[in-house]
Amino acid sequence: MPIQFHLLLLASSLVLVTGCMSTNVANREQIELNAMARASNADITPIDAIRQASAAYEEAIASELQFYAPSHMENAREKLQSALKLSKDAREPEEKIAAISAAFAAKKLVAEAYSNKATVELTLSRVLEHRKVLAELNTDTLHPKLYRNATTKLEGLIRDIEGGRLASAKNDEVSVLEYYAEVEIETLKTTYLNKAIQKLDEAKSNDADDFAEVSYDKAEESVDYAGEFIERNYRDREGVRRECDKAYTAALHAYYVAEEAAKIIEIDAEDAEQYVLYVGGLLQLINEEVGIKNLTAMSPREQARSLAEAVKLSSMTYGRPAIEQAPSRPAAIVPVVSAQPSLYIEFEETESDE
Repeated sequence: MPIQFHLLLLASSLVLVTGCMSTNVANREQIELNAMARASNADITPIDAIRQASAAYEEAIASELQFYAPSHMENAREKLQSALKLSKDAREPEEKIAAISAAFAAKKLVAEAYSNKATVELTLSRVLEHRKVLAELNTDTLHPKLYRNATTKLEGLIRDIEGGRLASAKNDEVSVLEYYAEVEIETLKTTYLNKAIQKLDEAKSNDADDFAEVSYDKAEESVDYAGEFIERNYRDREGVRRECDKAYTAALHAYYVAEEAAKIIEIDAEDAEQYVLYVGGLLQLINEEVGIKNLTAMSPREQARSLAEAVKLSSMTYGRPAIEQAPSRPAAIVPVVSAQPSLYIEFEETESDE
């Protein structure tokens, strides 16, 4: 590839790079003075100097130095742009020296960027590790705005280091770490607790706060506790999962209790009988795997108790419950219901006044 065409491509790519926030590099003036002194005695053409500097710049970009040393890389880009511009019409020795000097400065800035990366990795190791945690949690997808803000705060610390303000970076690291913890907490809530919150909202839309007030209040308390647990123990991943699962189970419970309770509000005698038979049918489904004789001759409470004892005995005898040992049934023929002892109270037999 002709060098002129290569330089044209480089110039185009440099223009497309986003604008910088700050170009503060602690020893920038010294770098420029040294570059000028070297250029005055250099036995190299502007084109060769630019080619060497551009190769170093491109390699640094591939090594993600724009993250670890953004100010250095922005300054290097500016110097390369300047070198390219100066080299186009460089005829006089001074003009050639100016172009070579800009290229030398760009190359030195890139070299300094590698040193800055080492300093950043040592000085900001805790923030960098926390950034990895957010990446593992997919925060950039779940909370892109929060993730961008966290990245911006880290970049601010890095730019302080580039500008020679190491003490300031260390002082501000504490607040940045606190922000990263807040972002991690929000990500965990989204990942593990949101489904419980959504199910609780569905329960409320199902009038659970009216038809299943006690169950709904308990679910609400469980969701609140899970949120507080995450805030206090966000690094306890197993604990977070456990408490969020409890909250989700409680929300489901409230949802199904409300769903069943709504069916028996202002129920008539015929429907009441059908509902009791429906509940008995659910217990009979379990009994098909256990085999208690005359189960329907018992009250609903006694049926449930007998089934529980039979399952327990089966577990002690065979090592696992009979229900687990039996072949699985198609999900479609098993009604989904949350059978609650409190439902049976409403259908206890009473003596007739007649």
